[in-house]
Amino acid sequence: MGDWFSEFFATLPETMRALYQFGDPQSIGRGWVGAVVMLLWFGPLLALPLWIAKRTYGTHEWVSATMGVMAAGSFLWWVHGVLPHAWIQFTESNQNLLAGPIIPASWMITLPNGYELDIASNLYAVVTEGIVGLLMVAGIVLTLWLFLRVQKQLPKTLAGGETKPEAGGYR
Repeated sequence: MGDWFSEFFATLPETMRALYQFGDPQSIGRGWVGAVVMLLWFGPLLALPLWIAKRTYGTHEWVSATMGVMAAGSFLWWVHGVLPHAWIQFTESNQNLLAGPIIPASWMITLPNGYELDIASNLYAVVTEGIVGLLMVAGIVLTLWLFLRVQKQLPKTLAGGETKPEAGGYR
């Protein structure tokens, strides 16, 4: 186990270089492009619509609703699509670097008689796919939590002059 920790920390700088190069798919020395794409995504497509939705809430409902849906769509696209896909692409393209020192490639137990009991020969695939599953479950939980929080925090009231019917649904 101690060997794995020493390999882990020895491989970490090379892994960070691989992550930087992952942001530069054309290999032209611009690994910062991935960070710029993230900023462009979070700025104009998530933060700005959220800010506009908050500023126009109660005065211009259609603008607020449109901007809220745009921000929510951007968030859902990112959490349920971009992050899992980026994880899969990064781990598949850097398996030779990550398998072993960063993510264990296999797991076996050596028994006293010299026999090795193979617990998981494809532990790398199990871990990487398991993380994708965890990302998806965490994304679903986060989405539901945010949906319920927004519904609780911003309840929709009736329009001015409209009365709530006693029974029979909305008319």
